[in-house]
Amino acid sequence: MQKNKQIVFFKDTAGNWWENQIDLKDVYTRIHSAGTKYGSSADMLLSEMMANVLELAKENRIDLKKEVVITDYGCGKSKAANVVGKTLANHAAKISGMFGKGKSLKQVMSFIAPLLKRENALPVEDLKQVETYGNITVQRYDIGVKAFSTPLSRYADVVFCNDVFEHIPEVDLPDFITALEASGKYIFASISLRDAVNYSPLEESLVMRGAKPCEEKPKGGIVLERDASGAYIFSLHVSVFPKAKWQEILGEKWHLLPAQDYTAVSAVNFLPSAKYQTYKKALIAKVGFADFIAFPTPVGTRYESDPILLRRVAMMQEEKHKMKLQALKEYPNGAFRRSEEEKSLAFLKFIGATPASCHGYLEKLLELERVAKKMAREENPNPTDELISQIAENIIRNF
Repeated sequence: MQKNKQIVFFKDTAGNWWENQIDLKDVYTRIHSAGTKYGSSADMLLSEMMANVLELAKENRIDLKKEVVITDYGCGKSKAANVVGKTLANHAAKISGMFGKGKSLKQVMSFIAPLLKRENALPVEDLKQVETYGNITVQRYDIGVKAFSTPLSRYADVVFCNDVFEHIPEVDLPDFITALEASGKYIFASISLRDAVNYSPLEESLVMRGAKPCEEKPKGGIVLERDASGAYIFSLHVSVFPKAKWQEILGEKWHLLPAQDYTAVSAVNFLPSAKYQTYKKALIAKVGFADFIAFPTPVGTRYESDPILLRRVAMMQEEKHKMKLQALKEYPNGAFRRSEEEKSLAFLKFIGATPASCHGYLEKLLELERVAKKMAREENPNPTDELISQIAENIIRNF
């Protein structure tokens, strides 16, 4: 049974080391209760999620003309599963007919993509734990959201588990995987392979409650640092492992595939068709991203006003670009791969990424921001973030 406790180490104001366990359920409950959009990252994975379901329909693993149950497992307040479910329900007959006539996954996705985009643009009412759209039922489970914390009774045909695994303490992963596998038949998970950009500030009183002293600085584990206010900085990605380690944890019946986010991996608990795996690479080549916070920093956002967050973003860019370059090795050596490799290599060259300098290029990126904004204002008195970023990219490419 999952305990949802993460062991952390930290120093008090006197410089003494302590060890404690953070109750993650409590942390996530507080985050979601605060009205944040935390957990909505799956909204960027709509195309990939839709392709996953359509692959199951194409291979006759599910029948869209009959009732289909979709579970959103641990994805917070994301509306993505609802958007996918409603779009499928509205066009199930058409989709089934296209597959019946031998249309490819690419052709069906070309038909459904604009409809999915249109549905996603519509406002969504308060999400309920169970929603029904025609013959499609969407249900959700998340221990950190009170309205979704009741265990689900219906076994799902399709389960989405986006950006959840990395939030589970390593000691809890076996029980979590067992529970996930028991929730539905075909599971699609997106697992981040790197640390979180965002962080949760924890008050000293909360961190010290029940803590035990340590004899010396810990040699491993999660070490908490402090911000300017004295609060401890807690990253919400507590299980960050390379792709090979995740394969070991999940077991051989799970298959790891390229993900839409280059800093993540897609895990499925069945063997998808070879055509699907080939198509997915083409899909990622069209809509893939590396979860970069573009420099210049978005004006007026937390990234500009929070110096700790800004530094975390800047320091993580090197790691993300290197992950992207590694992921691109799985792609054919075509125009897409060459273009993306050139962009990342140019960025790494610009920041002078070396083991010795990896923590010293924030100032260079901020100078890039200043210059790009100035050049953008020469073209437009009120430049968009997109224009500023384009100019910054040109500066990097021509460096």
